Amino acid sequence: MKFLKQFITTFAIFCVLAVSAMAAESQKNDQKPPPPPKDKVEVPKQPKQDPPPPRNENRGGDDKKKDKP
Repeated sequence: MKFLKQFITTFAIFCVLAVSAMAAESQKNDQKPPPPPKDKVEVPKQPKQDPPPPRNENRGGDDKKKDKP
């Protein structure tokens, strides 16, 4: 029973130390340098070839489905 108590205490201390080490390490990387600026790339616009097709007024599906009993 004494060994089990020592094992649980050691495990708890190890967990506390591991969590504190992870928390302290995240503060080191807070100051990151900004990324280098990117060059602007101009993309030529494509001229429109045809007007878009007319919109379909029947958006709900086929009327044939409504006619079936």
